[in-house]
Amino acid sequence: MTVRPPRALGVIVGGFFTAWAALVAFLALGLAWGSPPEWKTFLAWSAAGAAFGLGALFLSWTLSLASLAYELSDDALTIRWGLRRVVVPLDSVQRLIPGRTLESPRIEGLNWWGCHVGHAEVPRVGYVLFFSTHSSPDELLYVVTDGECYGLTVADQAAFAEAVESRRALAPVGEVSHRAVATGMAAMPFWRDRAALMWAGVLLAAAAGVAGYVFARYPSLPDVVRLGFPDAGGVVRVGPKEELLRIAYLAAAIGTANAALGALVHARERASGLWLLAGGAMLQGVLAAAAVVAIERV
Repeated sequence: MTVRPPRALGVIVGGFFTAWAALVAFLALGLAWGSPPEWKTFLAWSAAGAAFGLGALFLSWTLSLASLAYELSDDALTIRWGLRRVVVPLDSVQRLIPGRTLESPRIEGLNWWGCHVGHAEVPRVGYVLFFSTHSSPDELLYVVTDGECYGLTVADQAAFAEAVESRRALAPVGEVSHRAVATGMAAMPFWRDRAALMWAGVLLAAAAGVAGYVFARYPSLPDVVRLGFPDAGGVVRVGPKEELLRIAYLAAAIGTANAALGALVHARERASGLWLLAGGAMLQGVLAAAAVVAIERV
């Protein structure tokens, strides 16, 4: 038995946010593409990257919402949300509580019209995980187990409760464990490793800082600059200032490549993934020093 909550409103709103982010990204990309290197150009590239990332997040959330379903088998209730599954053994279900009998929850997490996926403290129930599309508390049904509590959106609550009770009476005890399962990219341990996420953030922020510094100072530089880091043997090499842009491009390339490779390698070996992320961040420091020395001595 599969129960699907009403998802149309949430998918429409999520699709609107996705389209809005994509539009902003393309507009920013249009401004940045072909523009001379300067601070405004860097901001346009940054806005395009941020908007593309935000659009990808909203697209992922919207597709997950479109797949939201509650599956009742002979021994378990499975909540399907995108690439994630929450398996609830029926023998652990203690009671079902209609949402109309409780206060309206204040959910923290994904919250927009037709999409409520997150958690909240609900009086008389406690900590609740929500996988819901409700428009009012009357549409909520709380599934209370001996471990967690879940807030679901079920149109025919009486029929759902009857189906749960009939299956729970016949369900074997202890054969199904209470667990959350992820597949695909959602299963990558990178997303649950705070150290890896921190180093990835430092790496990308450092890359943006190096590129931003070069772009901000570039317009004020003379057409011909001294090159070489450091000077060797008293020989001074000069060249067009466009060569300094290589530092910004290299910083962006290293930041992107190391972040992607670090996340992939982390799935097989955590230490190697962390070294890729941390090493990339340290390389950004070298590039930053090269940029400062090259630009400040002009």
